[in-house]
Amino acid sequence: MISYFYPQAITLPEAKVKSPPVWQRKDTINYNASEFKQPQDRVIGDIIARLPGIEVSPSGQIKYNGKPINKYYIEGLDLLEDKYGIANNNIPAETVDKIQVMENHQPVRVLDSVAFSDRAALNIKLKSNARLRPIVRAGLGVGVTPLLSEDELTGMLFKKNIQFINTYKYNNTGKDNTKELVSQNIQEYFSAVQSGAVKNDILAIAQPAPPSIAPKRYLFNNAYVFSLNQLLPLKKELQLRINADYVNDRHKQQSEALTKIYLPSDTLIIRENSRYRENTNMLQTSFSLLANTHRYYLKNVFKFQGWWPKEKNSLLATTDIDQLLNNPFYNVSNDYSVIQSKGKHITEWSSYIGYVSTPQQLQVVPGLYIQLLNDNRAYDGLSQQASVKTFYTDNYFSLRNKKGKINGEYKTGFIIHSKHMLSDLQIESGGITRFVADTFQNNLQWRQYKLYNESKWTYQDQRIRISFALPISFNLIKYEDEVLAVRRQKNKLFFEPSLMTTITISPLWSFNTSMYYGQSLGDMQSITKGYILKTYRNFAANNTPLGEFRTISSSFNITYRNPLKIQFFNAGITYNRNVSNLLYRHDYNANLETLTAIVKKNYTNGTTINSRFSKYIIRWKTSFALNGSYTFGNSEQLQQGLPVRLNNKNWNAGLAITTKLSSMLTAEYTNSYAQYIFRSMITTKNTSFNRFSQNCSINYYPSQKIIVRATGEHYHFANELSYTADYYFTDLLLRFKPTRSKIDYELSCQNIMNTRSFITGSLINNIETVLNFSFGQGSFSLK
Repeated sequence: MISYFYPQAITLPEAKVKSPPVWQRKDTINYNASEFKQPQDRVIGDIIARLPGIEVSPSGQIKYNGKPINKYYIEGLDLLEDKYGIANNNIPAETVDKIQVMENHQPVRVLDSVAFSDRAALNIKLKSNARLRPIVRAGLGVGVTPLLSEDELTGMLFKKNIQFINTYKYNNTGKDNTKELVSQNIQEYFSAVQSGAVKNDILAIAQPAPPSIAPKRYLFNNAYVFSLNQLLPLKKELQLRINADYVNDRHKQQSEALTKIYLPSDTLIIRENSRYRENTNMLQTSFSLLANTHRYYLKNVFKFQGWWPKEKNSLLATTDIDQLLNNPFYNVSNDYSVIQSKGKHITEWSSYIGYVSTPQQLQVVPGLYIQLLNDNRAYDGLSQQASVKTFYTDNYFSLRNKKGKINGEYKTGFIIHSKHMLSDLQIESGGITRFVADTFQNNLQWRQYKLYNESKWTYQDQRIRISFALPISFNLIKYEDEVLAVRRQKNKLFFEPSLMTTITISPLWSFNTSMYYGQSLGDMQSITKGYILKTYRNFAANNTPLGEFRTISSSFNITYRNPLKIQFFNAGITYNRNVSNLLYRHDYNANLETLTAIVKKNYTNGTTINSRFSKYIIRWKTSFALNGSYTFGNSEQLQQGLPVRLNNKNWNAGLAITTKLSSMLTAEYTNSYAQYIFRSMITTKNTSFNRFSQNCSINYYPSQKIIVRATGEHYHFANELSYTADYYFTDLLLRFKPTRSKIDYELSCQNIMNTRSFITGSLINNIETVLNFSFGQGSFSLK
């Protein structure tokens, strides 16, 4: 039998190819921006905040699986360094193609595969049409109560070698645009603190901490913010980066504070009605020369910072008190480093040099504490002067050996830290000014010299990374005060070993541990023998030897990440024990607190347990995240001369859900719970308060042209000794975008329920504070 086969046409079913929401390629996890974008999103930060595995803190810091990112790139270029809030709040959401997380990212290419990094970097990949042309965003908003305005103009360009983001923003609606300018690099921050490059005021105006609600609810401001950020090629491998920011911000705040200080024999109660105003001008600039190749790395950063703030607070306490503070801050620094690869060796030269000046003046009217300061005679007012001039330089040379799985790094350097502090307290009476006494003056010269050698060895294979470091340093500190006839010096040899281990159990699971032992000496402000009026009700002096501190720290963290199932989990525990040779004594006389230090060994212990889980469910178009933490610890103080052991416990938990209910409806819900508990021998029972907040937003899209957004916020505050309160805020927004138009129109109504006050609180050791903030009525705006 012969069979014949004839060709036939077969119609195949239609097939659609769609990229997954999340996928991984080597050490890079890619998030498809269109999968997570919602119609109401304006900027890339709106998308990043809901990505599974990523969390954004209220300050704007981005974390991946529990750890802060170490770089934020736009098309592979580092335009903003650590001020990536500028990009998050200005790059349009519709221009972004995907967001990449580069795990274990080493920013210095010449150190790649030599110096291990456990941090990730973020890279923003733009759509092709957004990389070829400038992008301009402009906004103009007007409103009532009595006259509101919110304006902005932003220009951006992201080409292969040239990038810029330049912004101008103004508002008087309570929106805090200065958060975009905050540096988010933790290591850079610690280095800046050590060198004095972080503004740290000696004097301050007594004012309440801001409440845990959005600034737009309580802040009366008038703020101009300018930011210029340019990345320009000079040669094939050399770039010039210019970053400059200017802020002019005037704001005011009205509040009432009830403070309870639990003492061994009594409970001190302080009531303060505050009307606070601040006018700040700030200019910060940075000029960077950059080269980052696999052969060498060059970085030279010149910075200037200038702050000119003026603060005023009219306070009603036991009497009417006016406080006026001028506290300018100036910082000039240059940071240079070059790293070169030569065969099996990598060499590095680094030099940092900086100068800081902080002249400050606090004026208090009327004259207070007449028995203590003026022989029980009335006078007009107080004027506290204080200034610190700081010179700091850190220079080192390091050598790295590349020997397969084991790498060694050897660093040798020196630090010079010189400070000069002047302070005096003056009485003003009848137009005549005079000094109080020598015991209220300081003329302190401080010089610190440090020689250090740091040896570090790292073993690395596919599953295990072990790093052991042994820094050794010789520290010499000399200080003298001519007014108070003090002249002392101290030298110490410190060993500060640390051990870090990372084990990759599988492609999904890994854990790391760390142990650290550190030693340090006190700073200049810890040995000021003369009294300083820190605030109108706080005197501080330290007629003691230089403080000596030891720190023991250990941690354990476990991480799970599954890009295929789009779920991420991390959990960890950290323990810290601090030992000091100084014990601080707090003495209270009515509203006046005097802080001194005595020589006595004391211990502070703290433990934190935290975890976070996040997941995206493709079928439901839903992402959610759960987080929780528990912190407990104890410390010791002297209260009214008696030793008191303080115990603190803090619980925190939170939930965030974003879902697409239909093609016309999306919803977002977040909540946060916190409980603070304090216990000591002073109180017979626990002192605690609870705080709970939740936020729900519904977005309705009746057509492609219209977006309707309704937002509700609920805050619950419970204090077992005083207040329990609930507060509600409701906002409504209508956005209209005509077809084929690049302009959209927005109508918004805020605080529709006209909530006019807000109560919150804090519990820090034995000091409990309940705050009542007053703010304006609901507002209406069009932009």
